[in-house]
Amino acid sequence: MAASAEGANGDTVTTSYLPDGSLAFILSDGMGKGESAARESILVTEQIKKLLKSGVSAATAIKAVNRQMLQSKREGFSFATVDLTIIEKESRRARFYKMGAATSFLVRRGNVKRIEHPALPVGILPKLKLRAVALDVKPGDIIVMASDGITEADRRDLSAGWLQCFLCNLSTVQGPTAIAKEIVRMAQGKYGRRERDDLSVLVIFIE
Repeated sequence: MAASAEGANGDTVTTSYLPDGSLAFILSDGMGKGESAARESILVTEQIKKLLKSGVSAATAIKAVNRQMLQSKREGFSFATVDLTIIEKESRRARFYKMGAATSFLVRRGNVKRIEHPALPVGILPKLKLRAVALDVKPGDIIVMASDGITEADRRDLSAGWLQCFLCNLSTVQGPTAIAKEIVRMAQGKYGRRERDDLSVLVIFIE
């Protein structure tokens, strides 16, 4: 859901199969709103996707995009977040890379685990220290990735406690699309009449 009157969402979400059979899920939030933010997030997601599909590691891909963003500052690019989740098909292990990204959530039988890692977005520092949060996933697990427009929708609770509470009680909502739409609807309600940010959610079901 785009917040800008221009109709352009500053967030970009994309997914891709990788050469080793893994699945990559990428969410990026460009600085600001509208067309300029969209350009930044599209650049980040498409380049990371391209590099991952060529067979390079996630860390190498993120560092390469960081260098590209730094070199592109004079062209109007600034910085953008990187929220990258890679699910390895054979090992059933998920690796979460977060550069300035909002909290993600792993839902398992009514229990919710927050996935967080403090780091600056890409395009700010020339050298990055990357660390992945690694978790085993099981059939029936649900992973929720979201932009900060979602997690910070409630000004009184920037920790997204409302979203965590909703995810603890998913029995009333069926299917990833329905869950994503309900999260966006609830976030919109949290903003009320005040200006809202772009709202993006990616819901992953582990089969």
